[in-house]
Parts: sequence; structure tokens; C-alpha cells
Amino acid sequence: MRRIPDQRGFTLIAAIFLLVVVASLVVFITNIRVVQQTTKFYGAQGARAMQAARSGLEWGIHESIVNSNCAASTTFTIARPTLDNFSVEVQCGATTHTEGVTTLTTYQLTAIARSGVFGSLDYVQRRIQATVSLDPP
Repeated sequence: MRRIPDQRGFTLIAAIFLLVVVASLVVFITNIRVVQQTTKFYGAQGARAMQAARSGLEWGIHESIVNSNCAASTTFTIARPTLDNFSVEVQCGATTHTEGVTTLTTYQLTAIARSGVFGSLDYVQRRIQATVSLDPP
């Protein structure tokens, strides 16, 4: 009888190699998913911060034009479920100038919306500015 040489263990090496390749693929796909989720979250937070800043700016325009109230700095929070973690600071400065016999007041407004702790990964801030004045009579 002819003897077959020992080849035990060859399948085990191939199986371990296949397991390592599949495990690496799973880790890679999981990392990509985590990065996508994090990017999506930060994008949404940035959009919320922009809307909070716009809300603050609109409030400041209303206060300065309609109520003639131009406070140097006002800080408040917005009472909406999607913006409840945002602090909004509205800064206002007024300048008056005369054109002929008409005196115009121009308001420079800055709204800064913030959420989170500065230096941490969840910190987000948006700042927008506007200059407004009433039409001359």
C-alpha cells in the first residue's frame, strides 16, 4: 500500500486567514458607519446652531426697529425642543447720521449661538451679522 503524506492542518491555516480577512472587513465597515453617524450628527448640530443664531438675529432686529431697544448684549435660550441646548447672545450697536434734514439710525446686530462646552467634541457655534435701518420718512 502506498502511504499519503501528512497534510493535516492546511485547512486550518486557510480558515484562520479567511477569518482574519472577514474580521478586518467588519471592523472597517463599522468604523465607516461610526464616522458617517458622527458627521451626520455634527452637520445637524451646525444647522441647529445656524437656526438659533438666525432666530436671535430676527429677535434683535425686531427689538431694535419695532421697540427701539438696542441693548449692548442680551443672552437668552430658545424654548423650542430642537434648540433647547443653545444659548444665543445678541449684540446691538446703533449709529445715527443725518442726510439733509433726515436723521437715520442704523443698527449693527450680531447673533452668536452656542451649544456644548468649548474645547469638547460636542461644542458648536455659529455667528451671523446684519445691519438694518428704517426707511427714511
